Amino acid sequence: MTRTLRLALATLFATALLLVTSVAFAEALVHVKVRGGGAADGRVTLTAVDGGTTYTCETRDRECRIDGVPGGRYRVDFRPSRGEAPPARNAMIPPAGTVTLFVSARSAR
Repeated sequence: MTRTLRLALATLFATALLLVTSVAFAEALVHVKVRGGGAADGRVTLTAVDGGTTYTCETRDRECRIDGVPGGRYRVDFRPSRGEAPPARNAMIPPAGTVTLFVSARSAR
């Protein structure tokens, strides 16, 4: 094998490795917004459906952010600081970029 061919193969392998690892480590920024008549601040928890990994944030002025969330299906729980918690729901988070996740609070009665 010639030196030029070895160099070309090594360059191709390194480029392929960089592409694969950049895709594997892509993660999303999740911007959470709480909506509803009885909306209050509280804790939002995302739990990965396939692995149980959790990500949380505490809302302030009904918003919070979670950075570094891998793409996939998540169970979303919102526990307000006051009032009754709404039922948990499922959400799909994309593998990269920024996503806004709207969480509904129960109405005050």
